[in-house]
Amino acid sequence: MSGGGVAPAMKMSDVFILLGMTFLVSGLFIHGLVQPTPLDTDTEPLTYGASLLTGDTLEFSVSAENDSTVRVEIVNENGEVVLAESPLIAGGDSASIDFEADEKGFYSYTVEFTEGSGEVVVDVDRKLLIDFIIYPLGIVCLIFGLSKRRDEKMNQSIDAVLEPHD
Repeated sequence: MSGGGVAPAMKMSDVFILLGMTFLVSGLFIHGLVQPTPLDTDTEPLTYGASLLTGDTLEFSVSAENDSTVRVEIVNENGEVVLAESPLIAGGDSASIDFEADEKGFYSYTVEFTEGSGEVVVDVDRKLLIDFIIYPLGIVCLIFGLSKRRDEKMNQSIDAVLEPHD
């Protein structure tokens, strides 16, 4: 260490506990922090993409602040438009547009308000739940680290001063 001190080596149990907790907390952030994106006619369209397997769905939840027309377009990796909708949404109302992938691949999507303004939330629902593998992996690492720590404490030698008895 830079101050001239010596740090003990990190125990294997602590590494697995830290790893397991990191997986669990990061999984909560990955799945819990979905924020609506505000859009109107003056802002750039929302353009992203997603790699989908057969049966995965994209859900666009659109909330309109005033009478609005929203254009949602999804293009597959071959450049073919697979979904193009432009629903009219009344002010204060919301609409949901769903798309299910017929084949695996990368799908680009664009969402824009051609009239009015509002918010859009894009949700990807996986058929195989691959996104949730992080939770069992985190639990396994955490349990292994805790059991390893218990074993280390059981095998730890106890120092004692023995004095002769009169």
